[in-house]
Amino acid sequence: MRNIKNILSLAAVIILAVCLLIFSSEVSGGIISGLKYASSLLIPSLLPFMIISSFIIRSGVSEILVKPFAPVTRRLFSLPGEAAAAIMLSFVGGYPVGAKCVRLLYDKGKINSSQTEQMMLFCVCSGPAFLITGIGTILLKSTSAGILLYVSQLISGVILGFIAGKLCRQETNSNNSDRQNSLKASQSYSDKEKDSGLIYSFVCSCSDGASAIIQLTAMVAVFSALYEVADKLGLSALCGNIIVFFGGEKSISENAFLILCEVTKACGSICSTGGALWILAFAVGFGGLCVHFQIFSILGDIRYSKPRFFVFRTVNAFLSSAILYIICQFYRPVSGVFALFDDTQAELSSTTFIGTAALIIMCIVFVLTFKLRRVRSVK
Repeated sequence: MRNIKNILSLAAVIILAVCLLIFSSEVSGGIISGLKYASSLLIPSLLPFMIISSFIIRSGVSEILVKPFAPVTRRLFSLPGEAAAAIMLSFVGGYPVGAKCVRLLYDKGKINSSQTEQMMLFCVCSGPAFLITGIGTILLKSTSAGILLYVSQLISGVILGFIAGKLCRQETNSNNSDRQNSLKASQSYSDKEKDSGLIYSFVCSCSDGASAIIQLTAMVAVFSALYEVADKLGLSALCGNIIVFFGGEKSISENAFLILCEVTKACGSICSTGGALWILAFAVGFGGLCVHFQIFSILGDIRYSKPRFFVFRTVNAFLSSAILYIICQFYRPVSGVFALFDDTQAELSSTTFIGTAALIIMCIVFVLTFKLRRVRSVK
């Protein structure tokens, strides 16, 4: 089995190298485009939050923040009170910040591996800086549209956090020994940071933020280049044709492959082509493989279910769109660039909203099957 995996990896590397040689101009253009998006949108909005969030966890400030929110965290999400700060930071910091905070909690022995997996099912949210400032104010020329996008993400994250807590409660309770072992293993780590003081924590936090932003920028550039190659090979058009074949709208099919791969460039494309607001909610709700790979890298050797993670990302995308649809029945923001709602959207939403709800239910059932299988295997 391992030999087959190595052979497939080697074949993929060779194919990728050949594509880089054949489509060198597309690759260079994609990298430049990715770096532009990263420098104009991601770095200004995410770097400060990455440094602050890491400092809050490392310095022990989180212990002060968690006190008023600890009971809510236990009852609503079935998680220990220490997780409250990481949950709040994941909702305001952006995609990688949540994963970074969860990883720090695990390293400090505050949560076990099962609780880490549970948190990563919903602590993956696009932050207000990216949604309100980046997409709303800069791209759409409508701050209110960015606020609605953020609110839909926030509500969806809370709902999924509650569902994850119900699904993972038995697994979390059965892994208390894992948490105790993690606490013992990380004792020297915690003591070192306490003894070194705030300066050491701040320096480490800056290093954490810089490392994460470099990785983030590199991933955006790489996925942007891969998209240009895939687009040249016709994979993007093929993905769009499949969506059209199953009754999807043209605005979705044009950006489907980008939504799958890289969320920053996808949002820019959706905004530039006049895509509906709910498509943006779907894109940022899913996050894209670029964000997912960053999260996998941050979590490292922690054991968790990637299929379950992808299921929750898909559910989050549909749920965010549905929540935004409901909100926009009462309030529709006005854009300074183009209309966020066209004449056909009401008809489209009225027919697909039920389908969206059905798909969400099916995804939740699918998650439950993972739960049942795991419980049966333990028995």
